[in-house]
Amino acid sequence: MKATKPVLLGFCLFLAAGPVLGFEKKDLEEFKKSKKCVGSTFSSCDLSGATFSGLTLNGAVLDGANLEGAKMENLDLTKASLIDTNLKGVKMVKVNLDGSIFKTANLEGASLLAVSCEGCDLTEAKLKGVALKGVSLKNSILKDAVLENTDLKEVNLTGVTGIKEEACKARSFGICN
Repeated sequence: MKATKPVLLGFCLFLAAGPVLGFEKKDLEEFKKSKKCVGSTFSSCDLSGATFSGLTLNGAVLDGANLEGAKMENLDLTKASLIDTNLKGVKMVKVNLDGSIFKTANLEGASLLAVSCEGCDLTEAKLKGVALKGVSLKNSILKDAVLENTDLKEVNLTGVTGIKEEACKARSFGICN
């Protein structure tokens, strides 16, 4: 049985490294109180299986990070950078991703419920077998994104650009245009 890595513990360990990483104890105390870590950089970090809940991480940089199997609930990840990030099997509930960048990200097998991803860039993102319920992709870019086995019936696609017919394989459901 795989143990869940609570994100608060991960942040505590990361921030507790002190001056070596440019953080001080007061930063850790502030994060514990506010649950806000705006503009943080977690590029190439292994956060697989982590649980994120009730945090404000807008502007976070998670480029190349491994978030496979992570659970995210009630998060503010607006304007985050998730370029080439592994989000395979991630579960997101009530997450705000507005304005985030997911270029070449892998969301295969992910589950998104009540997620706002308006104005996002999903260029070349892999969305194979993704469950999307109550998701808004309004005004997002899906240029060369792979949408195989992805149900788009409950997705707001208003103003979406870049979806080509070949991106919506025969096993995709909903409207792809």
